[in-house]
Amino acid sequence: MDRHSVTTDQALTTIGGRIPALWLGVWGVAIVIGAVGFAMTVGGDPQRAWMSVWSNFLMWTAVGMAGVVFGAILQVAKGHWGKSYRRLAEGAGSFLPVSFVLFLLLWFGAEHVIPWLGPVETEHINRSWLTLEGVFIRNGVLLAVLYAFGFVWMFYSIRADAPLIAAEHSGWRRGIVSMFARGWRGDDEEVERCRHRIMRLSPALIIAWAVVFSLLAFDFGMSLTPGFVSMIWGPYYFVGGWLCLIAIVAIMANRYNERFGGLKLWGKWDFHDLGKLMFAFTIFWTYLWFSQFVVIWYGNIPREVSFFTPRTTAPFDKLYWLQMLLIFGLPFPFLLGRKPKMSSRWLALVGVILLLGFTVERYNMVAPSLWHREGLPLGLPELMISLGFLGLFALPYAAYLTTFPKVPLREVIAVGRAGQGP
Repeated sequence: MDRHSVTTDQALTTIGGRIPALWLGVWGVAIVIGAVGFAMTVGGDPQRAWMSVWSNFLMWTAVGMAGVVFGAILQVAKGHWGKSYRRLAEGAGSFLPVSFVLFLLLWFGAEHVIPWLGPVETEHINRSWLTLEGVFIRNGVLLAVLYAFGFVWMFYSIRADAPLIAAEHSGWRRGIVSMFARGWRGDDEEVERCRHRIMRLSPALIIAWAVVFSLLAFDFGMSLTPGFVSMIWGPYYFVGGWLCLIAIVAIMANRYNERFGGLKLWGKWDFHDLGKLMFAFTIFWTYLWFSQFVVIWYGNIPREVSFFTPRTTAPFDKLYWLQMLLIFGLPFPFLLGRKPKMSSRWLALVGVILLLGFTVERYNMVAPSLWHREGLPLGLPELMISLGFLGLFALPYAAYLTTFPKVPLREVIAVGRAGQGP
């Protein structure tokens, strides 16, 4: 069996302590490029600028929350195999404060994106539910509560390791990490206390995630096509974020494995299990997408064709087929068999393909519902804004991963040991 256990001292050596200057510059420049791209576009074509902001917000917000939920799902499912990946996933939660600020800023672009603010052809709209104030107040309160809940979960996930991590830092990082260790009652008592809290919080966090993100998907995604109704739209949205999170974990695990003096943090069976999860949810997400179409087809519901028609006809048809190629057409055969799943480099490649695919897919979730002019609204402005969002996600994520070790020191998730898969 090629599963590697890492000692506490070894895990502590994986703390970077600071973001490398090169990557700090890269992500900082990406944010500036995004801001410039938005500023250049919003004056002349505000709808195009806000469409890109809207789709990127939906993309990275789903990834950020999935990172927090990753550990909660391991707890509930007794997923011992994935506990060593927990820190890589949790880091995505560092984007949530940025996500909330961006959510508030969407208010200023709502008039350029939300079609039901003006006259629409269909009568199948719940006007008492879909009001501008109602949508933003409802989702703002729910996101604030969910994010706070997620940070409470992360507090107990980090607390058991906090004293050891704080001792490795100085300056502001030490001050922040030390906050997690206030009122320390002793190692054994604190680990048990954190484990108990994680066990109690995890099921509620998962349910809250599914409910809140379903409502967010309905209000900020599905409603952009007035009259279209899909009961599986919520899972379709947040499962996509979950799959993107798995892709990021695969990419970062490949980057950090054997990087710290040759230290092997994950073995081939660990990557095999991660690959199986990626493969399974690639199929599941595609099933959800197809399920929306097949019900409309065999049920003969013409008014709901309004969602699929603009996505499968010019000018967006090529983007539709591109998203399906990148999310299913390539990952499915690439992950067949055992050996591809055991290769961290191969999983990282598939992860990059999936992230590119979902960047296209989230854009397709928004733009075809709104764009009624000639040509495809895809070019330099969309690329620049997307790069800006990548920087906004990557910068806090890098700060997290350079503050905490890449694997947990004291385990507070479901006690047990993973076995070797088939």
